[in-house]
Amino acid sequence: MAAEQNGRLPEFVNCILIDRAHNNRQSHLPHVHENELELFYVYAGDGQYMVDNRYYPIREGDIVICNAGVLHGEDPALVRQIHSYSVAMTGVQVEGLPPNCLIDDKTRPVVSCGQLSRQVGPLMQMLYMLSADLTHLRDVCSGLAGSMLLLTQALLRSRAHNEQLDELEQPSVLAHRVRRYLDEHHTEQLTLRVVADRLHVSEYYLAHVFKQEFGIPPMQYVMKRRIGEAQELLMNTNLPVAEVADRLGYSSVCHFNAMFKKNVGMPPGRFRRSFQGKDGEDDKP
Repeated sequence: MAAEQNGRLPEFVNCILIDRAHNNRQSHLPHVHENELELFYVYAGDGQYMVDNRYYPIREGDIVICNAGVLHGEDPALVRQIHSYSVAMTGVQVEGLPPNCLIDDKTRPVVSCGQLSRQVGPLMQMLYMLSADLTHLRDVCSGLAGSMLLLTQALLRSRAHNEQLDELEQPSVLAHRVRRYLDEHHTEQLTLRVVADRLHVSEYYLAHVFKQEFGIPPMQYVMKRRIGEAQELLMNTNLPVAEVADRLGYSSVCHFNAMFKKNVGMPPGRFRRSFQGKDGEDDKP
C-alpha cells in the first residue's frame, strides 16, 4: 500500500479547523473533491458523517476517509456537536486503486484511532497551525500529512486483522459478547448497523449468531430488555410514565405506551395500577 507517487510524498493541500464558530460562518455541507483525498479527524464530540450517501456514527478519535470523487459531509439539518480537523492532500497512489483513493468502495470509511487519539489530536492541531505559513512550511506540512496517511493505513490493516479474528470467534462467544454490549447500552438509540460497527463484525453475521444462541433477533432482545426494565420501574418506583420512557431511551411517551401495551397487553399506567391493586380505576396511560 504505497503512499508515494513518482518517488515523492503526497502533496499537502490544506488543513481546516471545523468547529461551531466555523460552522456558523460556513456550514460544512456535502461536497466532492475531484483530485484530493481528505482525512476528517474528530477531535472532540460525536455525531454523524455522510460518505457516498451513507451516514456513519462518528465520535472522538475517529478518522473518516473521503476518497477523491466521493460525496461526503455533514447533514446541514443537524446542529453541529463536533470539533474536527480536515486535512486534504493530493498525489496519493495506492496499488489497485484510482489516484487519491485510500480504500475501495467495500471498506467502511470510518476507523478509530483508539488510545492513539491522545497523540493524533495534538498532531492535527500542529498541522493546522503550521499550515498558516505554507510559503516556508509546505514541506513540513506534507510530511505531517503523509504521516497521518500512513497511520490511517496502519489502522485499516489492524482493523482488517481484528475482523478476521472476529469471524473465527466461536459463534456462542460472539453472541454473548453482543448480549453484554446490548445490556450495557440498551437505553441508547441502537440499530443493528451501529452495534455491528462498534463490535467490528458484519450485520448479517451478528444477527445470525445472536438469534442462533438466544432464539430472538438482537433488536427484539433490546426491546424486551427495555420493557422488562420498564415493568420494574413501574412496580417499584413512583416515577411518572413519561420519565420511565425517557430513562429507557424512547423518543416519545406515546411510542413507549404503544410498545409496552403491545408486549404486556395493557398500557403502562394500567399495569402499575393492577400491580398496586387499583385496576378498577379509570384506564389511563
